[in-house]
Amino acid sequence: MDLIDRYLTAIRWNLPRGSNAEDILAELRDVIGNRIEEREDRLGRPLGEKEVGAVLRDFGHPLVVAARYGVQQWLIGPDLFPFYWFALKIMLAVSLLVTLLSGVGDILTSGNPMQAIAQTLSGAWWSLLGNAGLVTLIFAVIERTGWITGYLGRWSPEHLPDLGNLKIKTKPQSMWESAFEVVAGIGIILWWTGVIPLPVVHADGKGLTLAPDSIWTTMWLPILVLLVARTVFNLVQWLRPRWKAVRGVLSVGTAAAAIAVLAIVYQAGHWVTVTSATMPAGKLAEIDRSTNLSIRYAIIAVGLVLVLRCGKELWQLYAARR
Repeated sequence: MDLIDRYLTAIRWNLPRGSNAEDILAELRDVIGNRIEEREDRLGRPLGEKEVGAVLRDFGHPLVVAARYGVQQWLIGPDLFPFYWFALKIMLAVSLLVTLLSGVGDILTSGNPMQAIAQTLSGAWWSLLGNAGLVTLIFAVIERTGWITGYLGRWSPEHLPDLGNLKIKTKPQSMWESAFEVVAGIGIILWWTGVIPLPVVHADGKGLTLAPDSIWTTMWLPILVLLVARTVFNLVQWLRPRWKAVRGVLSVGTAAAAIAVLAIVYQAGHWVTVTSATMPAGKLAEIDRSTNLSIRYAIIAVGLVLVLRCGKELWQLYAARR
């Protein structure tokens, strides 16, 4: 059996069931024969076995050639892949954020920080791997149902937003910046509602205990409503950039509400209580004072940023109306 027969026999063994093997092999033999004849004409002599092998190597591996005669298969097709890739990045970002926030709490409360860091990184890896598999499975099911074909068939250019009509002369926020803010907002909401454990340092007989004061319990619901409203604003800014009025109202409203909430929190004057089972009272009082002083400065800085943001949003609304 010469080299061409061995090559065609290898293709025969890998052809899909139900295919007309004899016709396919006859067609391939003719194509390969033509290529060999063309090369022999250029060289002016018959090809040797190594040269015939080079022609067959250029023609393709038997598995690849045989696969061309089967039904084309893929897990996620080219039409669905952009949607899959976008959803995968969002899911992985949320998963990573949730895992890292939870890991911060474990690191702060653990007696062995290095072990806690290693466990956090391991958990982040397996969380990313599991969520990537879940998203892939969901989109593979969508691919098999043919839903994306119907969706793309109903698409219309008239549904595209007219971003060229935006009058405010400011650099628009990119889609990925808005998406990241949505992901971060969801992560903070999960942290605030206790789905992700709060990173509070608990006393273990050697260290300090940092416990939130009652002001945070009092303001728990207003802060939660504010976080949800801001996440809704980020969703609108991400998915509906033409809703200028809605975006303006949500932006100014959430900024003003944040200033009000921050003012109430600031009036408490004391935000965390520091205790220790072993530290002297004088040293403990100094740590408590410096910790709350740092929080006071942080509240003032955040308040100034919110005032500037609120003023900017009001100016943009005024400029848009003009």
